[in-house]
Amino acid sequence: MKYYPIYLNLKGRKCVVVGGGTVAERKVISLVEAGGEVEVISPEITPKLAEMKSRGVTPHVEREYRPGDLKGAFLVVGATDDSRINSSVFREASSVNALVNIVDSPEDCNFIVPSVVRRGDLLISISTSGSCPALAKKVREDLEKTYGPEYADFLKLLKEFRNEVVRRVKDPEQRKRALRRLLDSDALELLRAGETELLEERIKECMSL
Repeated sequence: MKYYPIYLNLKGRKCVVVGGGTVAERKVISLVEAGGEVEVISPEITPKLAEMKSRGVTPHVEREYRPGDLKGAFLVVGATDDSRINSSVFREASSVNALVNIVDSPEDCNFIVPSVVRRGDLLISISTSGSCPALAKKVREDLEKTYGPEYADFLKLLKEFRNEVVRRVKDPEQRKRALRRLLDSDALELLRAGETELLEERIKECMSL
């Protein structure tokens, strides 16, 4: 199977997670973080999901899944330990043209979820197309060592710098050169070391045309 890599904008989109265990909990949290409007369908849910429910973050239908529950869903996750229910979820999700992922059942999915390294707005996804999830996990762990928490702040800095360059400079090529100068400078190392004054100087130097 060859997959087409894509990032989804889930803001305001209905997402349904069928299941209430620890795997479902992870799926719910990631969907909520991405801006999805998530509904959980399960007779029982984890304490964390119950806490999210009490805060009004995730509506909870306290029963087993029934046909018709996926009406209007944009994205569906089946995360129960009952293969019969998971198969029903897949069939209904397919019939309503929803994106569907059945956990640990690649044949019952029209998308798979990659292993992810997240550093603020920096998102690095790794997939083996389902061939060996353990390798995807190892690659993710290696990348986590290379791209530490400082990259979240570095990306914020780059975004602010880019916006300022766009405001000041009309020529697109000059804009690219200014951003490249900052990327090629020691700004990341200065940020990592907490050298605030030197970092500000470097930004000014890279901004000058």
